[in-house]
Amino acid sequence: MLTILLLSSSASAQKRSISDVTDNEYALKNLIAGIQSENNGLKRSSIYFAGKYRIAEVENVLVNQLEKEVNPSTRILIALVLYEMGSTEGLLAVRQLAQNDDDASVRRMATHIYNEYMINDINSSVSMVK
Repeated sequence: MLTILLLSSSASAQKRSISDVTDNEYALKNLIAGIQSENNGLKRSSIYFAGKYRIAEVENVLVNQLEKEVNPSTRILIALVLYEMGSTEGLLAVRQLAQNDDDASVRRMATHIYNEYMINDINSSVSMVK
C-alpha cells in the first residue's frame, strides 16, 4: 500500500527545506539522528517524514543510509523516498540497489522504482535497468 501511495504521486514535486516545515532549530539534527537511529520504528518514521515533506537537506543522509542499511524493507522505503524526492544522486543509488542487492525482493522493488522514474523522466541521461 505504501508503495502505491508513494509511486502514485509526482516524482517531480518541489523539494523543501526543513525550515519550510518547522521553525525548530534542532529539527534537521533530530531528523538526521532519527534516520541513522538503531531504533527501527524511529528510523522508518524519520525516513517516511523526509519523503512526505521532501526535505532536501537529508538526501545525502538517505543515500548513505541506503548503502549501510541491513533491513530489506527499510532499504525499499529509502528507495521509495529517494524516488519521491526526485533525487538524481538518490536514483543512481536506487539503480545500484536494483543491480547489486542480495535480497531478491529489494532488487525487484528497486528495479520497479527506478524504471518508474525513467518512464516519468524521459529527459534523463541514465539508461533503464534490465
